[in-house]
Order: sequence, then structure tokens, then C-alpha cells
Amino acid sequence: MDLRTMLLVILGVLSALFIILVHDKIILDQGTFSYLIAITRIPAFFMFAGTVLAPLFVGPHIVKRIFYYTALFLVPSLIPQAFHILSFGFFPDFITPNHRDKVSWLHITFVAYTLLGITLGMFHKKDTAPYPKFFALLLSSLAVSFFIVLYYPLLPKTYVEGVGSTTFSDVFWTGLSLWNFWLFYLLLKKKVYGEKVSRYLGLGMLFYGIGSALPILYIHFRDIIWIAVSFYRALAYVLFAYGVIKMEITDVGKDILRHSRLFLISLAKAVPRWEGGVLKVALGKSFEEGYITSLCIYDLRTKELKAYFYGLKEREEDLRPPEDWNSILENKVDFTKDGRRFRVEEGYLLLGRVHADTDNPLIIAHVTNIESHLFYYFLQHKNYEELLKEKLREIEILQAMLETSEYVVQAYNNIETFSKQVLDRLDQVLHMDGSLFYMLDKNAEKIEKLVISSMFLKNFREEDLELLLAEVQANPNIFDTKNSLCFAKFEHSQYQVGVAGVRLKEPCDKGDLAFFKTISNQLFHIVRLMKVIEDLQSAQLSIKFLSEYDPLTMLYNRRTFEMYLKDNIQISSRTGSVFSVALIDIDNFKLINDVYGHQTADMVLKELSERLKRSVREMDIPARFGGDEFAVLLPYLSRETARTVAQRLTGKLSSEPMKIEDKNISLSVSAVVVSYPQDGTSAEELITYAEYLMKEAKRRGKSIILSSEDVPHKFSVVKELERSLVESIEKSSVLPYYQEIIDLKSMSLFGFEVLMRIKFNGRILNAGEFVDVAERLGATPKLDLLLMEKVFESYKLFENQYSIFINMVPENTTVEFAEKVRALADKYSVPTSNIVFEITERKAIEDIMQVANFVRELKNEGFRFAIDDFGSGYSSFYYLKYLPTDFLKIEGEFIKHLTHSHTDRIFIKGIVNVAKEMGIKTIAEFVEDDRILEVVKELGIDYAQGYYFGKPEPLEEKLKKFSSKE
Repeated sequence: MDLRTMLLVILGVLSALFIILVHDKIILDQGTFSYLIAITRIPAFFMFAGTVLAPLFVGPHIVKRIFYYTALFLVPSLIPQAFHILSFGFFPDFITPNHRDKVSWLHITFVAYTLLGITLGMFHKKDTAPYPKFFALLLSSLAVSFFIVLYYPLLPKTYVEGVGSTTFSDVFWTGLSLWNFWLFYLLLKKKVYGEKVSRYLGLGMLFYGIGSALPILYIHFRDIIWIAVSFYRALAYVLFAYGVIKMEITDVGKDILRHSRLFLISLAKAVPRWEGGVLKVALGKSFEEGYITSLCIYDLRTKELKAYFYGLKEREEDLRPPEDWNSILENKVDFTKDGRRFRVEEGYLLLGRVHADTDNPLIIAHVTNIESHLFYYFLQHKNYEELLKEKLREIEILQAMLETSEYVVQAYNNIETFSKQVLDRLDQVLHMDGSLFYMLDKNAEKIEKLVISSMFLKNFREEDLELLLAEVQANPNIFDTKNSLCFAKFEHSQYQVGVAGVRLKEPCDKGDLAFFKTISNQLFHIVRLMKVIEDLQSAQLSIKFLSEYDPLTMLYNRRTFEMYLKDNIQISSRTGSVFSVALIDIDNFKLINDVYGHQTADMVLKELSERLKRSVREMDIPARFGGDEFAVLLPYLSRETARTVAQRLTGKLSSEPMKIEDKNISLSVSAVVVSYPQDGTSAEELITYAEYLMKEAKRRGKSIILSSEDVPHKFSVVKELERSLVESIEKSSVLPYYQEIIDLKSMSLFGFEVLMRIKFNGRILNAGEFVDVAERLGATPKLDLLLMEKVFESYKLFENQYSIFINMVPENTTVEFAEKVRALADKYSVPTSNIVFEITERKAIEDIMQVANFVRELKNEGFRFAIDDFGSGYSSFYYLKYLPTDFLKIEGEFIKHLTHSHTDRIFIKGIVNVAKEMGIKTIAEFVEDDRILEVVKELGIDYAQGYYFGKPEPLEEKLKKFSSKE
């Protein structure tokens, strides 16, 4: 107990003795007594209420938990104290008449609850929930207070006029005062609220106890003792408030500010140093005297010390690592067994020695702030050191790269010497215990080159070398670090080149790997260049081979074949000899590809090429000409002999199924033969004509053998015809020829079929003579549109009386073609119902639904449709099912033999019956005499067309005829 405390105690005791001596001599009048009671009790109540409620408002994050709990337990005492004041005689009656006994019992009650609240706050355990106690106190306080207010007349008297306090009252006040003095003793002895605060709270309890003892001695109703009691209560509340607010909050806050300023100054002046990978910082006397006197930072992953902050000198007890790491990782923030505070932050453990009241939230917040400052100070220096190391490593990389370039000059085209120099330098820069370089031929599964560094020779055995190579090659990554191993692999062609290094003392990190990759990459590219130089001759031979041969079949490729073809033309032009070329194509090879897959299809091509090699003469030159095409140059063979050879070759190539793995694949081939000089005088002419013949062969079917004798046009004629077709398109010189169609019921003219003609070499060609060439040129749609435009333009000459039948191939049944047809009809105002398009099939329709949609679209515009040559095509009745047609034009071959073929009559009769059932009109073609006409009528055919009624002629001739008839 210090002097100030002692003086206050003495003052309190002496003042109490003085009051006892004079109290029966000073009797106050009612007004003065009430006034003095009011000015002491009411402010004291509000001061007490503020002191109690303030910690509750700020919460346990600002004040100690013991203050928070004590304030919480003191709240119930405010109820009887408030009732006590409201029951004073100078106030209106509070619920019941204000009476001396009512006031006295409420006074005893609030003092009792005050002492009870302080006692519970002092002895409340930190980890126990306070709220059950609080609600019990609150409910009991309410109950007792209301009971006194309502039923105080039933309670014993606390005062007897002329006698003073009753025995019952004296017993209560004696007990309360003893309780007061006991708390006073505990506060000064145990200092449960802290040394400074407990002193002021204890003094407050002393004056509170004096105030509780004095009522035992009062005699008169307006005794001065009650004024003294009120004064002592007010003084006690002042001391409570001063202790909590001034000493616990204000003074601590000032102290924290002072320590913070001194800490920041010492941190700014500190000189950090690195010792054995640990950052050590001496912060001087101000840190030593602060709330935290040391801080150690550990890496949680390695449990190694990374930083140590201290005051004046290092202490062994500070550097002692924690014992229970599991508890640290579990709790995150707590105290170790030796009293040090720990906290986990971003993968690090902050372990500090704290010399302060660790129950004070303000101090703990300050300590946490100091720890965070020091932690980020450490991270800043750590990152700076790492950045510095990285920049030094970059300098070393640049230096090593320059030296590597130097080694290239020194060890020109010697892979072993160059690699050895690089590996030795790599060991030096990365502090490796050894490194190696290898070159693996993956095709041969053999290490072609192996170079090891000087350090590897010194530190490892041959068994280690084999294990290391196996581990690197088995790893699926192209570069990686694994414990003490660091490697990088590169691949080129059939080679795998790898560099591996081993560092036993310290594991390799990402920085090592980046450096390792850089040097290894440079090494790899230089070694690859050396290898290229070494293998240049063999590579040149390989390039020459690939430029001349097909790699799949090992036959000559098209480029080489054309070179030999040109050579033979030069020889033949000088000697007058002949030769031939056979072009062979696999029928429906796409189907083999689709059914069996590309790999099997490639094996078919290889097997076919082997059969071809075995089937030709030694002087013949076979080649793979395209995807599924082969060519054979046949020196000194005429066209007739070459055709015979082609027949023999196709037989040998397709006579037996090919055994490919577990599959037997049958195929057929087609062949064409062209000869020099009959079919062309240049390589380009011979090849172009052969390809033209192959298209013709494909059009005719499978297993076809053709030569120029089998087609109507020579190559020169074909080329000239192509030019003529192109000119016809450019000059719009297509000629429409008209042939009559007769209604057999009325024997009147029904309409005309328009047939396309072109002028060629002074004569008129019909469609059969040029349609193949047109299709090959892709000119059919343009020719059809030109013909259509001429017909529509001149249709007005017929005065819109007759139907016009125009041929249309399925290839034209597109959306774009339909748009152009509609545009032409609109342009020339042609009634669409008089236009009939004849679907003419030269080959099977591939997409029947596309044609059907086309037909429906134009029928919606009024156009009509016919199926041409019905009965002779690929799927006539199939087309009849899907195409909404208006006419069937029966194939002329059936019509020509009607007079003497009972079979043809039956067939045509069936067609007519089907057409009538479907509401379709029939037209007979090739009606050439009156006998055929009679049979056609007899069979019920609706219309007829043929030379009997008129030949195809230009429009002018037809108009003259009809003009003359009229």
C-alpha cells in the first residue's frame, strides 16, 4: 500500500469517526435534508450507471473481460437503486406511497446486489458463460425490488422514532459492511483487476463499506449520517470510474502510443543482418522496455527459424523452438508452456515474449500490430534477398550462355568435347554434385552418346549413372525437379537428348530448373546442329529418295513419272518409236476407306502396288499417280498391244481378294490406254487425255478398259470441243431445237420439247455429242440457263398456247438454280403452268430428297415436271414415289418395238396403269410410223412424240410450218 492509498484510508476512517461524534448534535430540517440527499444520491446513481454500462457498450475487445463480466453482473443492481431514488419523499409516490421503510429496504437491496455483482465479476472463470448468472441476478433483482415496492408494510421496520435503526436493520448493515471490507481486502491483496486499477477499486470499496457501516449508528430520521452515506457512495463511484476509465483505458492508450512511436524509431534505425539464413534485428532499449521484448519467426513447412527480433542482446531462451508444434497448428493463437505468445501468419509462426497484461485487449492489439510490422519487415527483406539472388542468377546465366558460345568455337563439331565443357560449368554455377548429357536413339532404343561431368566422375558410381538415366527416361515430364534431381529433355526426329544434374545437400528449386532449362535448351540446339552436320550426307540421300518415290508404295511418284514420260517422248521423237501409257484406277476405293478405315486402305494400296510390280516387264515404269490411281509407262508398245497388256494387268490386280490382316477384300479396277503419238505429242496432252478417258470409263461402270478407239472424239477434237463450249457460253450461242408433242385424243398439237444444239466446225452438234465434255468442264448449269433464257424470250411467239418441255439434270436442282429459273420466268412474263421440266438422269440421283424439295418448290410457283426416259434409268419407280411429277415420258426403246414385242407391250401397259392411278399423264417417245401410233393409242397413252410428227428443228422452221397450216 503506497502513501497515497494510506492517506486516503486514514482520511476515510477519520471522516467517519467525525461523523459518528457529531451526528446526534446536527439535526437537519426537512428541506435541507432532502436537498442534500438529492444532490448526492441522484448524480451518484447516474455516475454509477455510466461506469457500469460503458464497458458493456465498448465490449470485451476494448476492456478486459473481467471488467466486462463485472459490469454485466452490476446491471441488476441498477434496478433497486433506481427504485430507491424514485421512492424518496420529495418525489411523487412510486406505485405505492413513498415511505421511510420502503426507501430503507430498497437501499439495503441495491447495496447487496452491488456487492454481489462485484464478487461474481471477481471470481467468474474466463471460459464460463456469464449470461446464466446475469439473467438469474436480473430476474431476482426485479422480483425483490417489486416485492419491496408493493409489500414493504409486511416487512420488518427499519426505523423506530426516538430509538433509531432497528436490530433487524443493524444486522443487515453490519453484514453488508463486513462484505465490503472483505472485498476491499481482496482487491488490495490479490489485485484481480490489475495492480493500478485494483488499488482504486479497493479504495472505492473502502468508502462504500464506510457508507454501509454508518447506518447502524443513526438515531434521528434526518440524521446527518445519511448525508455522509450518500457522500461516501458518490466518492466510491468516482474512484470506480477513475480506476476503470483513467487507469485501464486512458493511461494504457497513452502508454501504447508512446511505445509505438519509440518502436517505429528504433525499427527505422535498426541494421538488419543475415546469419545462417536467419534475419536478425536488434531494436535497442525502447523495444526491450516495451510490451513485447522479442519475436522469433519460424517457417511452418520446415520448422526452421527465419528471423529474430530482440532488444539489447540475444537471449538463449528466446531462440528455443516450441515443443508442441501440433498444438500451435491447431490453436493458431495462444501461449506456449514457457509463457511465450504464438500466432500463425501466412505459413509462418510468430513466437514472441510479451511483458504486459495479456488480458487487456488494447495491449494485445498493440502487440499484434508490432508482430505484424516485424513480420512484414522480415518478408520485405526476404523478398529483397530472393530478388537479389535471382538477379545474380540471371547474370550467371548470361555469363554461362556466353561461355557456351565460346565452347562451340573451341569444340567445333565435336559433341563430346562441347557437352563436357558445358556440364562442368553447369556444376559450378548451380553447385551441383554432378551432371550428365545423353543422346538416345528411340528407334534403336540405344544410348548413342553419353557425356558426364568431372564432378559426376568424382562423386558417383557406374550403378548410380544407370539408375539416374532410367529415372530421367521414365519420367513423363520434359523437365522437372525431384528432390536432389533436376533434368530437362528435348526431342528431335528419332532422338531424345537429355541433361540431368544432381545436388545432394540442397533440393533443386524452380529457379534452378529455369536456369537448367535455359542452358540445356542452348546445349540441345547446338548439339542438334552438330548432329545435322554429321548426318548431312545421309539426309541428302533421304531427301532425294523422298522427292522421287511415293513413301507408301515405294513406287515412283507422279513427278518422277512425268519426268520419265517426257524423256520417252524425246527418244520417240528422235527414233520414230512408239510407246503407251496405262492409267489404272481402283473402283469405289472411297468405299474401302469408309468401311475398313484409312490404315486398311493404305495396306490395300501397298498390296496392289506389289502385285503391279510383279506383273510388269523390267523396262516398264510403274508409278503411283494419285490417291487411288496408278500409271505404267509401256515403252515400245502400240495402242493395240498396250490394251492387251492393260487387260492382263487388271486381271492380275483384281483376280484374287486381298488378305489384309483378318479381312478378305475384293476389288475391281478400271484402266485406260493412250499412245504416243496417236493420242498426244506432249506429256500434258497424254496425261489430260488419259484422265478424260478414265472419267468416261468411270461413267460407264466398273472393270472398264478403254482406249481412244472406244470414244467418239480424239483428244484434239475434245480440246476443240471444250473451247467451242466455252465460246458458246461466252457468246450465248446455244441453239434451241423444237420437236412436237401431240395430244393423242384430239390429235392436236400439245406442246414442244426443247433440245439443245451448238455449232461446231460448221455443223450442228446434238447434246449426246458434247454433254460429256460439258459435264467434265462443269458447264452444264450455264448451258441450261442460256437455253432456258432463249426459250422464254421467244415463247411469246406461241401466244402462250403450248406447253414447253425443257430437260433438266438432277445436278441443277439447287436453291440457287431455282431462283434463277423464277427470275427468268418473271423477266419474260412466261406463264409457269406452260413450262414442264424433264428430270433427265444420266447417272443415279445421289440425293433424292434434294430433288424432291426442288420440284415441290417450283411446282408451288406453277411449273410442272416430267420424268424423262421412264423405265430405262436407275430407279424409275423409286423416283416416281418421291417426286411429285405431272408426266411420264416412256423410254423410246420400248416404244420402237411395240409392234412386234409382247413383253414391251405388257411393260408399257403396266406403266400406263400406274400413271393413271396416280393421276399422271404419259408421253410416248420415238413414235416413227402409223403402226406404232395405233398401238400407242390402243395402250391408252396420252401424248406422243417422234419423227412421225416432226423432227427437232429451229424455232423459225416450226413457226413456218404452223403458219402454212393455218
